[in-house]
Amino acid sequence: MINVTLFSSRAGNSLRIKSSERLFNILIMIRSPWRYYHCKRVGAYASIIANAIGMSKDQVRRMKTAGVVHDIGFSAINDRILDKKSSLTTEEYTYVKFHPVLGMRILDCYNFPQEIIQAVVQHHESFDGSGYPLGLKGSQISVYGRILFLAEAFDTMTSETPYRHASTIDAAMQSIKGMAGKTFDPDLVNVVLDSQEMSTFCLKKGHPTSGSTGQLFPTDDLYLP
Repeated sequence: MINVTLFSSRAGNSLRIKSSERLFNILIMIRSPWRYYHCKRVGAYASIIANAIGMSKDQVRRMKTAGVVHDIGFSAINDRILDKKSSLTTEEYTYVKFHPVLGMRILDCYNFPQEIIQAVVQHHESFDGSGYPLGLKGSQISVYGRILFLAEAFDTMTSETPYRHASTIDAAMQSIKGMAGKTFDPDLVNVVLDSQEMSTFCLKKGHPTSGSTGQLFPTDDLYLP
């Protein structure tokens, strides 16, 4: 017999999370259109990696959501710092590095699943322990956090941003390969290097950097693999 109450509760929670995700999409788009598209692409890359290592359908979906909302912490950082043209001061950079914690706190307020919250707070933790905000190392970092860090790095390397020019796919792959076991989980690096789907998506994605009001509410989800 189907537990109708449990099913209803899960369905309601899923809809609530999806609504919150869309709200955060809008907030990110308003603050920074290029970051909005970055987050959507990171969600796609993260789900590609998650699927490649055999995660369940639900885990892949949560990995995708983590990618889409991973930079929500930036919404709590002053525009004066985010839009600064000159180099950040040590104090400003320290504050920017706090954005994973701010993101964690925001998602926790909306009762996001712990795997998503864990991924967001850990998405700048390096495999060798040199990352932030907690300086976690190796298996101390959840697989969600390790996947998200790699997915974000790949998109940052291969995309035009206000801060750097895009690298070719081959150059990005070589950079990632060189950081295996240091910055990134070597097992996940091998998955990325072997993934034709990562390269194919990268070639098709385009690099939109601005959006009109109409684009705040996309009618299709192009970034769902």
